[in-house]
Amino acid sequence: MRVIEYRVDGGEVIRLLTDLFDHDAYPARELAVLYHERWEVESAYRQIKTFQRGRQEVLRSTDPQLVRQEVWAHLVVHHCLTGIIMQLADSNGIDPDRISFVKVLKHTRRSVVRQLADTPPKIRRFLTALAAKVRRKLDSGTRRLREADRFLKRPNSLYSYRPKGKPKAPPRRVPARTITLQAAIVQ
Repeated sequence: MRVIEYRVDGGEVIRLLTDLFDHDAYPARELAVLYHERWEVESAYRQIKTFQRGRQEVLRSTDPQLVRQEVWAHLVVHHCLTGIIMQLADSNGIDPDRISFVKVLKHTRRSVVRQLADTPPKIRRFLTALAAKVRRKLDSGTRRLREADRFLKRPNSLYSYRPKGKPKAPPRRVPARTITLQAAIVQ
């Protein structure tokens, strides 16, 4: 183990244990500065799990391949939002940590919803103009079948479910058991 001792602003001594032994490749000052940035990975996990995904089931998919796809989608969206934060920080000359992930996420969601509200008329205008130019039927043929069905996970309930109109089942009767202990004779 390599032990790096340092103080921040003359405060208490901090000891950093590491397995990075090469002093030239990993200078102590650089490791001490990076150690205080370690929390950023925890912030990224929180951003994805709590704010971006929202308070819902962990993942909706039931198939391992679809779970992988859903995780990648969350990571790609987080990467794009982080890119927006980096561009904002660079253009304003501030530290990216000073920009609120939640505010960027909410602004992005609002702008996407605003674009979606305007999309059907835009598509209609585009298709009308295209049809006038090309003068042919705009039929893309039959739709391909979905590759993967979507399943809705139901939360595990502590209570049984009984559809309306179905009579209650009689309570279960467990037969009484008799346990007999036999004394052992020790000689």
